Amino acid sequence: MHTMKRRACLGLAALTFTACSSNDTSAPTVAGTLAPSAAETTPAPTTSLPTTTSTPTTTLETTTLPVTTTTIATEDLIKIAVQDYIAGYFRCGQRTTECDPSTFTAVQGHSRAKLSELTTGMGQQGLYFSTDIRGSYLVSESVSEESDERATAIYCAFDAMTVLGPNGPDGLPTVVNDQILSFKNEFILF
Repeated sequence: MHTMKRRACLGLAALTFTACSSNDTSAPTVAGTLAPSAAETTPAPTTSLPTTTSTPTTTLETTTLPVTTTTIATEDLIKIAVQDYIAGYFRCGQRTTECDPSTFTAVQGHSRAKLSELTTGMGQQGLYFSTDIRGSYLVSESVSEESDERATAIYCAFDAMTVLGPNGPDGLPTVVNDQILSFKNEFILF
């Protein structure tokens, strides 16, 4: 096992969470075709309302519900930020010409400049990361909030990613680097 320490700086400015609707109106698929929805197979019931001359009035009681909030532990926010950074890093490595490190790195530190330099050089040479991660993963070892503006996270990485290059005579991408490494990453979050 080869162990080395890498540093990365990224930003944890704000995280936005959106909720998914449980009201999925799409019909299920059956053998690649769209199954008819209940609305298509069952006619809508028809009703007739009796005509009346009086209009009933009803007063509804209103209730104010307490504001709900979700609290996410700082350690979990730090881990989410590291995951977001890693996802951005791999997207940049897979599409080097579309990489914009400013969308997921902090102004502080050197990560933004180093990542720009890396992806520019890879793009010029026709190199890119494979989309097959071959079992690569990260494991959080420690997370610490150093101040309100800075945190550190140490991760153990198993990196089995492949760097590919221009197509060879067979029309397939050349394998430039498929070395498997284990190492520690220290992420500094601002």
